[in-house]
Amino acid sequence: MKNKVLIRITGEETGDNYLAKSYPDNDYDNDGWGELYAVPVYYIDIINIDTPFVQRRWKCLRFMPYWNDPAAPSLHYKLRKWTVAGLSDARGRFKVTYYDATYGTRNSVSPHRGAIQIQDNFLIHSGPATLQSSGCGGAGCVEIIGNFTAFKEDIKTVSGIGGYLPSDEIIHRLIKAGKLYIEIEAAPKPTITPMSNQFRFKI
Repeated sequence: MKNKVLIRITGEETGDNYLAKSYPDNDYDNDGWGELYAVPVYYIDIINIDTPFVQRRWKCLRFMPYWNDPAAPSLHYKLRKWTVAGLSDARGRFKVTYYDATYGTRNSVSPHRGAIQIQDNFLIHSGPATLQSSGCGGAGCVEIIGNFTAFKEDIKTVSGIGGYLPSDEIIHRLIKAGKLYIEIEAAPKPTITPMSNQFRFKI
């Protein structure tokens, strides 16, 4: 029998910072140098609802600098301005309804596939390999730091489903059974401005 699994996006900061680029445009002043911005890192928990002491904890990026230059915009995104993208309001427990096992990150190269939909275009997917792997960007998705394949395996472990089925299939089965949930804790968006960048890189 499948256990109910909760993914809780916490409002608890880890105390770490990650150097992120703005996305989809990473050169705010168009001088040929990209900017990097310090963003806070948060905890994200995978919890067995039926047996809450069975859980796993990961680190994630929750808010990212977003810059879609109105003068030369990416047509993939409707919003054309500077902002800090991410979901800040609390949202109580709700069922996951969609998982894309083939999803590949657009903002950086990652060997890991898959995206769990939170709502609309906001997803949980692979992020930087380490906190030191600076330069990832994002448009407000929750990005898992580290091995996203292992994150999915932790969902499988917490679900209590044994056997040799791949984690992608387990996630699909949990969703179909109505047993995969997300919960979002409130967190204020960090103050990040185009002038708050700490480092630059040659494009």
